[in-house]
Amino acid sequence: MAFSTGGFYAFLGGAPLVASALFDVPPALLGVYVGSITAGFVLGSYLSGRLAARHSLTAMMLGGRVVACLGLILGLLVLALGVVHELTLFGACMCVGIGNGITMPSASSGAMSVRPTLAGSASGLSGALTVAVGAAIAALTGAILTAHNAAYGLLGMMLLSSALGLAAALHVLWLDRSETRQCQTNP
Repeated sequence: MAFSTGGFYAFLGGAPLVASALFDVPPALLGVYVGSITAGFVLGSYLSGRLAARHSLTAMMLGGRVVACLGLILGLLVLALGVVHELTLFGACMCVGIGNGITMPSASSGAMSVRPTLAGSASGLSGALTVAVGAAIAALTGAILTAHNAAYGLLGMMLLSSALGLAAALHVLWLDRSETRQCQTNP
C-alpha cells in the first residue's frame, strides 16, 4: 500500500518540473495533466468495485501493481524511442492511478482483516506507513530530478516505487500460498 501510494507522491513532486522543463506547459494545463493520475485512480477504483467480488485480495493487488508497472515501462520505452510528448508522460502516469485504484481497496481491506480485533491499529499503522514512505519517495524524487533527466527520472522513480509495491504483493501471494499449504498438511 505504501509503495503504491509512493508512485503518486513521486508524481506530485516531479510532474511540475517535467511539465515546465520539457513541455513549457501553462499552469492551467498543468492542473489538467496533474489531474490525469487522479482520473486514473477513479477509473481503477471503479474497476476494483466491479472485479473484487470475483477475485481475491491478492489477485487484485497484483493486478493493480502490474498495470502500474507496465504503463510506466511502456512510457519509458516510448520516451527512449524519441517520442517526448506530454501524453507519453502523463499517459504512463495515468496507469499508476489506475493501478492504485485497483490495488488500494484490496490492500486496505487485507491490512485490516488479518486480526479483526486490531483493525483500528492496522488502519492507523498502514496510514502512517503510507504517508511516511510517500514522503520519503517524494523527497528522493525531488533530490534526483533535474531539468535534464526530468522525464526519465520521474517515470523511473515511479516505476521503482510501483515495482516495490509489486514485490510486496508477490510476497503476500507467497505468504497466502504457504499458509494454504500448511493448512492442507495440518488439518
